[in-house]
Amino acid sequence: MVEEANRTLPAGRDETRRRDMNVPVVSYPARGLRGTCPEGQTILEALWDLGYVIDHACGGNALCGTCCVNVVEGASHLSPLGSGEAEVLRELGVEPPHRLSCQARIHGEIVVLPGC
Repeated sequence: MVEEANRTLPAGRDETRRRDMNVPVVSYPARGLRGTCPEGQTILEALWDLGYVIDHACGGNALCGTCCVNVVEGASHLSPLGSGEAEVLRELGVEPPHRLSCQARIHGEIVVLPGC
């Protein structure tokens, strides 16, 4: 179903189709990336699938904070902040809309920028 959502459609219809199918969309303007992803995929995984690998020194285990991103649009379309993620963000001196890309799962359209 996701592959079909990525198919090129006549002008103006592709965005409508994505909304109709309720396929999450992730945008990372710093690298010119925008695309769909499976429901519940982490930001880290979605950007990796779009061709950009965010540093994640701890292997995506919410231990280091190297994968921190700033969610500038659609923060409400992410999974709730877990206690491990909240602790790392506190240690980094930031709070939401900053999120660890290895922990935040996408459930709608979001726009993220790099870093904390």
